Amino acid sequence: MNEGEKVDVVRIMREIRESIQKKRERGIYTDEEIESLAQVRLRSFADEAFIDSKLLDRLLSPSNDWNISSDYLIRSHRSGIGIRLVLLAKRIVRPFVRLYTDHVVNRQAQLNLYFAYLLRNSIREVTRLQIEVAALKSRLESESRKDRPPEE
Repeated sequence: MNEGEKVDVVRIMREIRESIQKKRERGIYTDEEIESLAQVRLRSFADEAFIDSKLLDRLLSPSNDWNISSDYLIRSHRSGIGIRLVLLAKRIVRPFVRLYTDHVVNRQAQLNLYFAYLLRNSIREVTRLQIEVAALKSRLESESRKDRPPEE
């Protein structure tokens, strides 16, 4: 491009919009667009189930900090003189209790992660398939219009 030539931003933006529209009509979406649509669907399901939006944000975050963990802290909500005695008793009993609970809690954490993974991927795949079906229906309708004889 020469220095004297100006960039036609309006024309370029129009071409980009037309390209996106054509892709959408054919059902071609990027992975990011499909992911965004799946996130919208997950949020709408959560709204229907009256799930707290803060919990949903944690469920959808990649950190998985919503999941249960067996390495919990020993603390007490009580105050006063007896707190040290309560904490000591909890620390003494904890190893015995954990012999029976840690494997169950760890297994549940694995199941939670697996089902969260399945749910996210299932909704993403259903969204992709719905887009594909809509595109196929659109193509079928346009082809059937082409095949019809013109009405007089």
